[in-house]
Amino acid sequence: MSLFLQQPWLLPLLALAALPLLVHLLSRTRPPVYRFSNLDFLQRVVRRTNRFRKPKDWLLLILRTLAILALAAAFLGPLLLSKSAPLPGERTTLVLLVDRSASMAARDGAATRFESAILAAREALSSIRPDAANVVWIDAEPSAVFPEPAPNRAFLGESLDQAGARPEAGALARAWELALRQCAIGTGRKELVVISDFQASAWKAFDGTVPSDIHVRAVPVAKGDAPNIALTSLVASPAEPVAGQEATVLCRVRNFSGEARRPLLSLDAGGSHQSRPVDLPAWGEAEAAFTVRCPAAGLLALTAAIDEDSFPGDDRRYLALRVRESLRLAVAAPANSAEARVARSLADALPWLDTVDCPDPANPPPCDLLLIPAWDGSSPEKLRALAEQSTTLIVHPAPGSPAKSLSVLASTPPDAADGMLTIETKQDGWQSMPAEGHPAFALFASGEFGNPLAGTIRQRVRLPASVTGKGETLGRFADGTPALVSFPTASAPIILCNLPLDPAAGDWTTRQSFLPAFAELILHTRPNKPGDHFAIESGSLPAWSPSDPSQAATLTLAGPDGKPVPLEQTTGTGGPVWRARQPATPGIHAWLVSGQPVHYSVANFPESESDLRALPEPPTFGPGSSRTNDSLARAAALDHGLPLWPWLIGLTLLAMLVEPWIASPTLRKS
Repeated sequence: MSLFLQQPWLLPLLALAALPLLVHLLSRTRPPVYRFSNLDFLQRVVRRTNRFRKPKDWLLLILRTLAILALAAAFLGPLLLSKSAPLPGERTTLVLLVDRSASMAARDGAATRFESAILAAREALSSIRPDAANVVWIDAEPSAVFPEPAPNRAFLGESLDQAGARPEAGALARAWELALRQCAIGTGRKELVVISDFQASAWKAFDGTVPSDIHVRAVPVAKGDAPNIALTSLVASPAEPVAGQEATVLCRVRNFSGEARRPLLSLDAGGSHQSRPVDLPAWGEAEAAFTVRCPAAGLLALTAAIDEDSFPGDDRRYLALRVRESLRLAVAAPANSAEARVARSLADALPWLDTVDCPDPANPPPCDLLLIPAWDGSSPEKLRALAEQSTTLIVHPAPGSPAKSLSVLASTPPDAADGMLTIETKQDGWQSMPAEGHPAFALFASGEFGNPLAGTIRQRVRLPASVTGKGETLGRFADGTPALVSFPTASAPIILCNLPLDPAAGDWTTRQSFLPAFAELILHTRPNKPGDHFAIESGSLPAWSPSDPSQAATLTLAGPDGKPVPLEQTTGTGGPVWRARQPATPGIHAWLVSGQPVHYSVANFPESESDLRALPEPPTFGPGSSRTNDSLARAAALDHGLPLWPWLIGLTLLAMLVEPWIASPTLRKS
């Protein structure tokens, strides 16, 4: 705070404050008349009438001095100013950085945080009275109302009234840069007012620096930590199931409150409904798994929901699956070989499996799985690269292949194996069993369907233990030798199979359990396709490029509410792209061709916006910033100058009212 005098030339008037002192020093009161008996008594009476003897004289002196001093100071026109007050006549540019991200829709009492933010923004416009102003929004795509600060405050007020909180995360860094650019365009004194709930998850790690000529005020609108329950994740495995297969849908629910909750969680999968309660500890999370059957190929929409609370935006989550008609199995074996005949018999028995020939295993056709029944050890680096690019490998090493190639394929140390692989035979053969706990053979865990690896294996390859010991054993022989070993990669596993598919080397392929066992092995080791091809960010513009140009003639987009969404055509690197003209809201946006869905764009509530806890104190943005917890009008009044003369006049009148009461004589009766 600082003090400014509007009439400094009247400072000599303060000398009038010495008048009461002079009056008290130079004046004497008239001695009262008393009856006395001798001269000594008269002398004592005279001494008692001298100045500065009675305590009430001191009070009168102070009151009269204070009254004249306050009256003289009132003529000086003193103003109480804040440290960041503008100079008289200086232009002011105001930029309001208003948060309208998803957390601003939280309700604190009767109003939402965003409604409180709008009131604070309007108060700033009316109290600061800037010469030029602008509003910058904090959302997924930050924008400003005007291209540059303008004097039309009325239009800004209308824009504030028409705005609302959006179900999207705020791009703080971009919004901050845009606000600073708007301030840089302005002239005179530059003020930046940040109005937000200052959500801890978004603002805690944000580092906002400002130039020294910009004065920043932080205005918090959150009145507390609103409790909330949120659906934060919805994932299906596999991501692209095949027709007739079951998919596991995993839902994660979080409790952002200090009390344990038990909401009801429901899942709608293409019209099939399931529900179950979920127990949530305080500030904890829980997961629930649903099993969904995918009856036919095509698109499958899933919606998970919990009981609505005071913050309903994150009580639903959406997912879209593309159910495939079949998987492609490439077989790197001669067409007339026993292994190729076994693969074709599998495809004939499984409607969701197609086989294709693969003359060169290092360069296979597009496929999901690659079967190499007699691998000679060639191109191990290329084969491993295929697995890392989402192709599952099922490899049976051939006798005489280099052991070092096997270690390269399994990504074990190069010196882990040396020499050539050899074969061992046994007339009565070996029996094998699956390893416990692996989901590939969970169907057989009860024993109802027998042993999935049942059969007599009369011929097997001696695999180096230094290599097989680094993988996950899926099955083993009765003597402990690994029969099936999985080596994971980033996208798809490499299955090392020591169970020959040639009926001459073992009768596994002729057993009744072979078909379901190999089918389960394929389904549970198929590639894990990275990413969700239907997911888009809430607040972004849904876009899609049809593979068939003829579809563009009848292409439409339906929003989550079923209403059509306006589209515009743009040109991308792969051809024409159709893009929505309005941001996506949480839900499933359906791309329709002749009224039938051909693609989905799925937008979900941003997980980062579900934790509604605010920072204990608003952040500071450099030396020129301040926290404004009080009224913006009061802060603006201090910037414009708070006149003190009414208080000084009031102090003068108060002193004049008290003075007669103190000065009234209290006579003693003699």
